[in-house]
Amino acid sequence: MAHKPPSSQLRSGNTDQLINAVDEKSRQIITYFLREQHAGIRKLADLIHASSDMEVLIRIREIINPKARQIMRIPLITFERSKIDPFTGEKIAFSWWLNEDLIDNTRNDRLLDILDEKNALRIIVSLPLEEKDVKAEVKEDFLIISGEKYYQKVPLFCSVEGEVGKTINNGVLEVTLNKVR
Repeated sequence: MAHKPPSSQLRSGNTDQLINAVDEKSRQIITYFLREQHAGIRKLADLIHASSDMEVLIRIREIINPKARQIMRIPLITFERSKIDPFTGEKIAFSWWLNEDLIDNTRNDRLLDILDEKNALRIIVSLPLEEKDVKAEVKEDFLIISGEKYYQKVPLFCSVEGEVGKTINNGVLEVTLNKVR
């Protein structure tokens, strides 16, 4: 299953600071929103193995959004009765969304695709052609890709092993991360 590129570079505030300021379940919700931009309450409850949908609602209302307001001055997640997904054009009803006021919609022509395979995640990234020596490492819930002229922090939506397999061919980096079982 291919996933949307993390569109969003957040316009204001510091997502690292927000992620480090919350508990593990809230961190999982935040990294999911940074990747996907929206989710239904049931998806979020399944993501964090919540005992009920109410646990997720309380977490958004009492932990995530207050911390986001404190750090970024506005809530991170908002509820929409109906909204068009900018990636698919699909009308999404009754869903939670990454706050549009935080998204920097400046165009990024870099390819990024995350393939969710049975036992692994495969991340494919286009690099500037001059990049030859690129490091890829897992830190917390992110894959950090860095080179002389390139840096990208990719939120991961599941637990992976720390060992990274990577290949670079014609300016395309492919990283394979084994899922933790």
